[in-house]
Amino acid sequence: MNPEVLNTQFGIVGKIAFQPFEHTIVAELQSKHATAKVSLYGAHVLSFIPNEQEDVLFVSPKAIFKNGKAIRGGIPICWPWFGPHPVDSSLPPHGFARISNWAVTNTSASDEEVSIELGLTSNAETMRLWPYQFEARLLLKLDQELTVELTTRNTDNKPFEVSAALHSYFNISDIETVTLEGLSSVDYQDDVANANGHQTDKLLAFGQRTDRRYRTSDTAIIHDTKRDISVKKSGSGITVVWNPGAELAMQMGDLAEHYQHMLCVEAANSLDDTIVIQPGMSHTLATTIS
Repeated sequence: MNPEVLNTQFGIVGKIAFQPFEHTIVAELQSKHATAKVSLYGAHVLSFIPNEQEDVLFVSPKAIFKNGKAIRGGIPICWPWFGPHPVDSSLPPHGFARISNWAVTNTSASDEEVSIELGLTSNAETMRLWPYQFEARLLLKLDQELTVELTTRNTDNKPFEVSAALHSYFNISDIETVTLEGLSSVDYQDDVANANGHQTDKLLAFGQRTDRRYRTSDTAIIHDTKRDISVKKSGSGITVVWNPGAELAMQMGDLAEHYQHMLCVEAANSLDDTIVIQPGMSHTLATTIS
Protein backbone atom coordinates (compact mmCIF):
# COMPACT_ATOMS: atom_id res chain seq x y z
CA MET A 1 0.00 0.00 0.00
CA ASN A 2 1.32 3.46 -0.86
CA PRO A 3 1.14 6.70 1.14
CA GLU A 4 -1.47 8.25 -1.16
CA VAL A 5 -3.89 5.38 -0.59
CA LEU A 6 -3.25 5.43 3.15
CA ASN A 7 -3.81 9.19 3.33
CA THR A 8 -7.12 8.76 1.49
CA GLN A 9 -8.32 5.92 3.71
CA PHE A 10 -6.80 6.78 7.08
CA GLY A 11 -5.32 10.29 6.96
CA ILE A 12 -6.85 13.07 9.08
CA VAL A 13 -6.03 16.61 7.99
CA GLY A 14 -3.74 18.33 10.47
CA LYS A 15 -3.61 15.21 12.65
CA ILE A 16 -2.35 12.12 10.79
CA ALA A 17 -0.40 11.91 7.53
CA PHE A 18 1.50 9.10 5.83
CA GLN A 19 4.87 9.67 4.19
CA PRO A 20 7.43 7.44 2.44
CA PHE A 21 10.51 6.85 4.58
CA GLU A 22 13.54 4.76 3.61
CA HIS A 23 12.15 1.32 2.66
CA THR A 24 8.78 1.78 4.35
CA ILE A 25 6.03 4.27 5.23
CA VAL A 26 5.72 6.32 8.41
CA ALA A 27 2.62 7.77 10.00
CA GLU A 28 3.13 11.27 11.38
CA LEU A 29 0.83 12.20 14.27
CA GLN A 30 0.16 15.71 15.56
CA SER A 31 -1.77 16.51 18.75
CA LYS A 32 -2.11 19.90 20.46
CA HIS A 33 0.75 18.94 22.74
CA ALA A 34 3.20 16.77 20.79
CA THR A 35 4.18 14.99 17.60
CA ALA A 36 5.03 11.34 17.02
CA LYS A 37 6.11 9.08 14.18
CA VAL A 38 5.55 5.36 13.75
CA SER A 39 6.92 3.14 10.99
CA LEU A 40 4.68 0.53 9.40
CA TYR A 41 7.78 -1.66 9.27
CA GLY A 42 7.81 -3.24 12.70
CA ALA A 43 4.99 -1.00 14.01
CA HIS A 44 8.04 0.82 15.30
CA VAL A 45 7.61 4.15 17.09
CA LEU A 46 10.44 6.40 15.92
CA SER A 47 9.74 9.72 17.59
CA PHE A 48 7.83 11.44 20.42
CA ILE A 49 8.41 15.18 20.68
CA PRO A 50 6.40 17.22 23.20
CA ASN A 51 5.98 20.85 22.21
CA GLU A 52 9.14 22.91 22.71
CA GLN A 53 11.18 19.87 23.79
CA GLU A 54 13.74 17.56 22.26
CA ASP A 55 12.71 14.08 21.16
CA VAL A 56 12.04 11.86 24.16
CA LEU A 57 13.06 8.81 22.14
CA PHE A 58 16.52 7.96 20.84
CA VAL A 59 17.16 6.65 17.34
CA SER A 60 20.80 5.94 16.57
CA PRO A 61 22.35 8.16 13.88
CA LYS A 62 23.85 4.88 12.62
CA ALA A 63 20.53 3.00 12.52
CA ILE A 64 20.12 0.78 9.46
CA PHE A 65 16.81 0.96 7.61
CA LYS A 66 16.26 -2.12 5.46
CA ASN A 67 14.03 -5.16 5.34
CA GLY A 68 15.07 -7.93 7.70
CA LYS A 69 16.99 -5.55 9.97
CA ALA A 70 15.68 -4.20 13.28
CA ILE A 71 15.86 -0.42 13.69
CA ARG A 72 18.26 0.66 16.44
CA GLY A 73 16.26 2.99 18.66
CA GLY A 74 12.71 4.23 19.14
CA ILE A 75 10.38 1.52 20.48
CA PRO A 76 11.03 -1.84 18.83
CA ILE A 77 8.44 -4.54 19.55
CA CYS A 78 10.06 -7.71 20.90
CA TRP A 79 7.41 -10.37 20.21
CA PRO A 80 6.37 -13.22 20.42
CA TRP A 81 9.58 -13.99 22.25
CA PHE A 82 12.00 -11.76 24.13
CA GLY A 83 15.71 -12.30 23.60
CA PRO A 84 16.97 -15.38 21.76
CA HIS A 85 14.39 -18.00 20.87
CA PRO A 86 14.17 -20.42 23.81
CA VAL A 87 14.75 -23.50 21.62
CA ASP A 88 16.02 -22.52 18.15
CA SER A 89 18.82 -19.94 18.11
CA SER A 90 18.58 -19.65 14.32
CA LEU A 91 15.26 -17.81 14.63
CA PRO A 92 15.24 -13.99 14.81
CA PRO A 93 16.30 -12.61 18.21
CA HIS A 94 13.43 -10.79 19.93
CA GLY A 95 10.92 -12.41 17.56
CA PHE A 96 9.60 -11.33 14.20
CA ALA A 97 7.21 -8.46 14.99
CA ARG A 98 9.91 -5.79 14.70
CA ILE A 99 10.98 -6.99 11.24
CA SER A 100 7.46 -7.51 9.83
CA ASN A 101 5.30 -5.14 7.82
CA TRP A 102 2.18 -4.11 9.73
CA ALA A 103 -1.10 -2.83 8.28
CA VAL A 104 -3.03 0.27 9.30
CA THR A 105 -6.37 -0.83 10.78
CA ASN A 106 -7.77 2.38 12.27
CA THR A 107 -7.12 6.06 12.98
CA SER A 108 -9.00 8.63 15.05
CA ALA A 109 -8.59 12.15 16.40
CA SER A 110 -10.25 14.47 18.89
CA ASP A 111 -9.36 17.92 20.20
CA GLU A 112 -6.91 16.41 22.68
CA GLU A 113 -5.86 12.98 21.37
CA VAL A 114 -4.71 11.39 18.12
CA SER A 115 -4.48 7.62 17.72
CA ILE A 116 -3.50 5.00 15.19
CA GLU A 117 -3.87 1.23 15.30
CA LEU A 118 -1.62 -1.15 13.36
CA GLY A 119 -2.19 -4.86 12.92
CA LEU A 120 -0.23 -8.03 12.23
CA THR A 121 -2.06 -11.31 11.57
CA SER A 122 -0.64 -14.81 11.33
CA ASN A 123 0.30 -15.86 7.80
CA ALA A 124 2.43 -18.47 6.05
CA GLU A 125 5.69 -16.73 6.99
CA THR A 126 4.80 -16.22 10.67
CA MET A 127 3.54 -19.82 10.92
CA ARG A 128 6.94 -20.99 9.68
CA LEU A 129 8.61 -19.08 12.52
CA TRP A 130 5.95 -19.62 15.19
CA PRO A 131 3.20 -22.22 14.54
CA TYR A 132 0.21 -20.37 16.01
CA GLN A 133 -2.64 -18.30 14.66
CA PHE A 134 -2.89 -14.84 16.20
CA GLU A 135 -3.92 -11.23 15.80
CA ALA A 136 -1.53 -8.59 17.15
CA ARG A 137 -2.56 -4.95 17.43
CA LEU A 138 -0.44 -1.93 18.29
CA LEU A 139 -2.44 1.08 19.46
CA LEU A 140 -0.57 4.37 19.71
CA LYS A 141 -2.29 7.26 21.52
CA LEU A 142 -0.81 10.75 21.53
CA ASP A 143 -1.88 13.69 23.69
CA GLN A 144 0.44 15.21 26.30
CA GLU A 145 1.76 11.70 26.80
CA LEU A 146 2.55 8.83 24.46
CA THR A 147 0.78 5.54 25.18
CA VAL A 148 1.69 2.37 23.33
CA GLU A 149 -0.49 -0.73 23.77
CA LEU A 150 0.42 -4.12 22.28
CA THR A 151 -2.52 -6.55 22.32
CA THR A 152 -2.09 -10.21 21.43
CA ARG A 153 -5.21 -12.24 20.65
CA ASN A 154 -5.10 -16.02 20.33
CA THR A 155 -7.15 -17.01 17.26
CA ASP A 156 -5.83 -20.58 17.35
CA ASN A 157 -7.54 -23.63 18.89
CA LYS A 158 -4.72 -24.22 21.37
CA PRO A 159 -3.03 -22.03 24.00
CA PHE A 160 0.30 -20.35 23.35
CA GLU A 161 2.94 -18.64 25.47
CA VAL A 162 4.31 -15.18 24.75
CA SER A 163 7.25 -13.23 26.08
CA ALA A 164 7.54 -9.64 24.89
CA ALA A 165 8.87 -6.15 25.47
CA LEU A 166 8.27 -2.60 24.34
CA HIS A 167 12.00 -1.99 23.97
CA SER A 168 11.92 1.79 24.56
CA TYR A 169 15.14 3.73 23.88
CA PHE A 170 15.22 7.09 25.65
CA ASN A 171 17.18 10.14 24.53
CA ILE A 172 19.47 11.25 27.36
CA SER A 173 22.28 13.77 27.73
CA ASP A 174 24.93 11.36 29.06
CA ILE A 175 24.65 7.80 30.42
CA GLU A 176 27.17 8.64 33.14
CA THR A 177 25.07 11.46 34.61
CA VAL A 178 21.50 10.12 34.46
CA THR A 179 19.87 8.12 37.25
CA LEU A 180 16.81 5.89 37.32
CA GLU A 181 14.25 5.98 40.15
CA GLY A 182 11.49 3.49 40.96
CA LEU A 183 13.40 0.25 41.39
CA SER A 184 14.31 0.47 45.08
CA SER A 185 13.74 -2.73 47.10
CA VAL A 186 13.17 -4.72 43.90
CA ASP A 187 14.73 -8.08 42.97
CA TYR A 188 16.35 -8.37 39.57
CA GLN A 189 18.18 -10.73 37.27
CA ASP A 190 21.52 -9.36 36.08
CA ASP A 191 22.11 -10.72 32.58
CA VAL A 192 25.66 -9.36 32.46
CA ALA A 193 26.81 -11.10 35.65
CA ASN A 194 24.38 -14.02 35.14
CA ALA A 195 23.29 -13.57 38.75
CA ASN A 196 20.35 -12.39 40.82
CA GLY A 197 20.39 -9.17 42.82
CA HIS A 198 18.33 -6.84 44.98
CA GLN A 199 18.20 -3.09 44.41
CA THR A 200 18.84 -1.23 47.67
CA ASP A 201 19.68 2.27 46.45
CA LYS A 202 16.84 4.65 45.63
CA LEU A 203 18.58 5.72 42.42
CA LEU A 204 20.28 3.45 39.90
CA ALA A 205 23.37 5.03 38.32
CA PHE A 206 25.19 3.94 35.17
CA GLY A 207 28.64 4.09 33.64
CA GLN A 208 29.22 0.50 32.62
CA ARG A 209 27.28 -2.18 30.76
CA THR A 210 23.85 -2.72 32.31
CA ASP A 211 21.37 -5.47 31.40
CA ARG A 212 18.88 -6.18 34.17
CA ARG A 213 15.33 -7.48 34.43
CA TYR A 214 13.57 -6.06 37.49
CA ARG A 215 10.53 -7.83 38.94
CA THR A 216 8.24 -4.83 39.31
CA SER A 217 5.09 -3.25 37.88
CA ASP A 218 5.88 0.23 39.20
CA THR A 219 6.60 3.45 37.31
CA ALA A 220 10.24 4.27 36.61
CA ILE A 221 11.58 7.82 36.28
CA ILE A 222 14.72 8.81 34.39
CA HIS A 223 16.38 11.83 35.99
CA ASP A 224 18.43 13.71 33.41
CA THR A 225 20.20 17.04 33.69
CA LYS A 226 17.70 18.59 31.27
CA ARG A 227 14.44 16.82 32.21
CA ASP A 228 12.74 13.86 33.86
CA ILE A 229 11.11 11.10 31.80
CA SER A 230 8.32 9.03 33.37
CA VAL A 231 7.81 5.45 32.17
CA LYS A 232 4.52 3.95 33.36
CA LYS A 233 3.30 0.52 32.32
CA SER A 234 0.56 -2.07 32.62
CA GLY A 235 0.21 -5.76 31.81
CA SER A 236 3.87 -6.15 32.73
CA GLY A 237 5.65 -7.60 35.75
CA ILE A 238 9.19 -7.06 34.44
CA THR A 239 11.09 -3.84 33.73
CA VAL A 240 14.16 -4.26 31.55
CA VAL A 241 16.97 -1.73 32.01
CA TRP A 242 19.69 -1.79 29.35
CA ASN A 243 22.70 0.13 28.13
CA PRO A 244 25.46 -1.81 26.36
CA GLY A 245 28.38 0.17 27.75
CA ALA A 246 31.38 1.29 25.72
CA GLU A 247 33.04 -2.04 24.88
CA LEU A 248 29.94 -3.81 23.55
CA ALA A 249 28.55 -0.68 21.87
CA MET A 250 31.71 -0.21 19.82
CA GLN A 251 31.12 -3.69 18.38
CA MET A 252 27.61 -2.66 17.27
CA GLY A 253 27.83 -1.01 13.87
CA ASP A 254 24.43 0.67 14.22
CA LEU A 255 25.21 2.24 17.62
CA ALA A 256 28.94 2.64 18.48
CA GLU A 257 29.73 5.82 20.43
CA HIS A 258 26.10 6.91 20.51
CA TYR A 259 25.44 4.52 23.41
CA GLN A 260 26.28 7.48 25.65
CA HIS A 261 23.00 9.17 24.71
CA MET A 262 20.54 6.28 25.18
CA LEU A 263 18.97 4.30 27.99
CA CYS A 264 16.41 1.54 27.55
CA VAL A 265 13.65 1.21 30.16
CA GLU A 266 11.23 -1.40 28.90
CA ALA A 267 7.81 -2.77 29.83
CA ALA A 268 8.23 -6.52 29.44
CA ASN A 269 6.75 -9.96 29.93
CA SER A 270 9.75 -12.17 30.64
CA LEU A 271 11.22 -14.62 33.15
CA ASP A 272 8.31 -15.80 35.36
CA ASP A 273 6.06 -13.13 33.79
CA THR A 274 5.66 -14.82 30.40
CA ILE A 275 2.00 -14.92 29.38
CA VAL A 276 -0.04 -17.99 28.44
CA ILE A 277 -3.01 -16.95 26.27
CA GLN A 278 -5.92 -19.34 25.88
CA PRO A 279 -7.86 -19.66 22.59
CA GLY A 280 -10.11 -16.65 22.07
CA MET A 281 -8.41 -14.65 24.83
CA SER A 282 -6.00 -11.71 24.68
CA HIS A 283 -3.34 -9.89 26.65
CA THR A 284 -2.28 -6.23 26.49
CA LEU A 285 1.22 -4.98 27.30
CA ALA A 286 1.35 -1.18 27.56
CA THR A 287 3.62 1.73 28.38
CA THR A 288 2.89 5.43 28.86
CA ILE A 289 5.73 7.91 28.45
CA SER A 290 5.74 11.52 29.60
